[in-house]
Amino acid sequence: MNDSNSLTQIYDELRRRAVAQFGAARAAELESFLRAAAEQVSDVNRADVHPDLEPLR
Repeated sequence: MNDSNSLTQIYDELRRRAVAQFGAARAAELESFLRAAAEQVSDVNRADVHPDLEPLR
């Protein structure tokens, strides 16, 4: 799966949840926030972690 597909899938899921929770009108108002959140989630998913890095507690 390429990055744009993954980003689209993340956005679609966030939008689906927003529509279910807040309704279509409010989800449309939140469009820019949903896109930004999808990009941030995608960035985190693609981040490389050094194998020697210890988990934070």
